[in-house]
Amino acid sequence: MPTSKSNRAQTLRSLVQLLVNTSEVVIKEWEAEEQHPQPDDHLASSLPSHQLFEARRIIVAACGMCVDLVEDPRIRLQELSETFALSQAFDTTVRAGVPDILAEAMSRSASVSATELSQRTRIDEKKLVRLMRFLCSGGLYEEVKDLHFANTRMSGALAGNPPAQAFQLIYGTKAVIEPLAYLPETLLDPKMTSATSATESAFQKAFKTKQTLWDFVEGGDDSDEVVREIRQLFPLSMAGQTQLSSRSIVADFPWGSLGEATIVDVGGGVGSMCTELAKVFPNLHFVVQDLAAAIEQAKSYWKAEDPKALGTGRVELMVHDFFKEQPAKGAAVYLLRCVLHDWPDDDCVKILTRLREAMAPDSRILIAEMIIHPPLGSTQLKSAPTPLPANYGRASLMKGMHDIVMLSSLNGSERTPEQFVDIASRAGLRTEKIWECRSPVSITELRL
Repeated sequence: MPTSKSNRAQTLRSLVQLLVNTSEVVIKEWEAEEQHPQPDDHLASSLPSHQLFEARRIIVAACGMCVDLVEDPRIRLQELSETFALSQAFDTTVRAGVPDILAEAMSRSASVSATELSQRTRIDEKKLVRLMRFLCSGGLYEEVKDLHFANTRMSGALAGNPPAQAFQLIYGTKAVIEPLAYLPETLLDPKMTSATSATESAFQKAFKTKQTLWDFVEGGDDSDEVVREIRQLFPLSMAGQTQLSSRSIVADFPWGSLGEATIVDVGGGVGSMCTELAKVFPNLHFVVQDLAAAIEQAKSYWKAEDPKALGTGRVELMVHDFFKEQPAKGAAVYLLRCVLHDWPDDDCVKILTRLREAMAPDSRILIAEMIIHPPLGSTQLKSAPTPLPANYGRASLMKGMHDIVMLSSLNGSERTPEQFVDIASRAGLRTEKIWECRSPVSITELRL
């Protein structure tokens, strides 16, 4: 970031010009969309064109850099210190059903008064107005006339979408918030700062336990609010996570070139990713692997989503612990979607080693996870145009946030390309290619 006023002025001019040019790409995409309207659920499931995805990243990065150039640092830092107030205020309204209430009114081309919102949410009207006006300033709602509110694109994305709501809310649970509060204390503790085990993270400090997050929830009781929240939200939140990235995973890797192949979804939960692939690629077969509780849920899930798949044998549900020997030998693809980020490097090496032992010469492992792009760039990832940071700056912020959540909760990690190369090499594998997808998640392909 330039420091002298003359350099700042030149950078600001460059950013404004970049915004002008890139905005035209977005406007043309919008005009094309008006010619071909999408279904009502388009916002939750749409896949941008490659041009629109790139333009979005550039605009978000450029706007963020403009703010950093012109804002008083003291105000910016104060906002940073109180950012949690924004997320907690919004989560309060989501828990109270505000996006759904406003969407219902929108179908009648109406807004909702603060009085009605208060009555339906049972939140004190004066306090609710304070929340709503605060969130309007953050672009999450709109006050269309005095004390009458409506959804924006942001809150509207959650309306009538329980999986997206669960994915939003899970990051406001005590299981996530409390470890983050203990992160400074943990990292500044000489005894814990270099710890890599999932049993030596900020989560253990926060809840005074020696158990991992997952063991804590699995062995806990529903009378414990921490346990109850995660149990209630986590299964549905994973479907919300699938909405965020599944379309790009399906579209941006050449699954069709595999022919009649078997995909083993390792740690796949109920198999929501496989249902998306099954809709598009009829020649693919699937093995969904997870622990017993998830596989029990998967039986009901597949009966509802694709009952023929289980009956014909196209989909097999298998109880499996990915730290143990892989029973599905020689599959074309072993898919790890949002698995490795839960685990420290040494555990990731163990997981990958079990898969390597089961692979055939032409097998591959596909790791579908967020990839951390360093600010100075990576030779394996596309860099942003100047004067933006190589990693698209503000457009990469969410990935970094998620990385810190993994650190505080599990000593897990979202990884750079170089870090994926390292753990793959330690497991006796090589990195073939990184497939950059049109979502926060990309695919890292590993081979023997």
